[in-house]
Amino acid sequence: MSVIPSLPSLQSLAAAPVRARTYRHLLYLGLMFPLGIVYFVVLVVGFSISASLVVLLVGLPLLALTLLLVRGFAAVERRLANRLLDADIATPAYPFRSGSVSERVRALLVNRRTWLECGYLLSKFPAGIGAFVLLVTGLTTSLAFIATPAYYDTPGGRVGVFLADPLTVSPSLSVPWGDVLVGIEFAVTVSDWAVDSLGDALAFSVLGAVSLLVTLNLTNLAAWLFRRYTQALLGDPAAARISES
Repeated sequence: MSVIPSLPSLQSLAAAPVRARTYRHLLYLGLMFPLGIVYFVVLVVGFSISASLVVLLVGLPLLALTLLLVRGFAAVERRLANRLLDADIATPAYPFRSGSVSERVRALLVNRRTWLECGYLLSKFPAGIGAFVLLVTGLTTSLAFIATPAYYDTPGGRVGVFLADPLTVSPSLSVPWGDVLVGIEFAVTVSDWAVDSLGDALAFSVLGAVSLLVTLNLTNLAAWLFRRYTQALLGDPAAARISES
């Protein structure tokens, strides 16, 4: 029976910047992009070369080597998830470690876990791009806003909203009243706005602190989702039962 996790409290959300696990989650998400690139390149190149050389009988050993790398990379991912995400994923059994060479290769090729791990590793590339965008956009924007009082009045330190042309918005509301249509319409023009006082700079700094808090909580949410995803694809319930007995 699955247990639905309770929603975090406001106190828990507010304490995200001072919790050590938040920074472990930041480290994990920061590693996703470079590791995702490594996995994607190695697996795509390995499978491509193996498929092209299979008719020369060289492709099968290369395919086996690529799948062994999949198992090695998956072991690294389990270790990272256990250390940084508190995932507690047990090491699965490897049926290809015993028997003759042909039996080991066959066990490696037909084992369902091999291909689950392969799919997981390939998915790290797009997931890593998303994590990279979240961290770079959220953290750089938040920290730049927080530091606004330190550089808003320095040469080249312009902060604010700068548009190429003024933007005019004309919202309207019309309500039928019998045979008469009663309505209201007004125009709002948005032009350049710059931080030119300490008060505005402090307001931007507060906005940056709020943005940083939101970013860190989104980081924790992303880490929780990826912990569940990693447990589902890289975990082995049979291994977990063995380790608990």
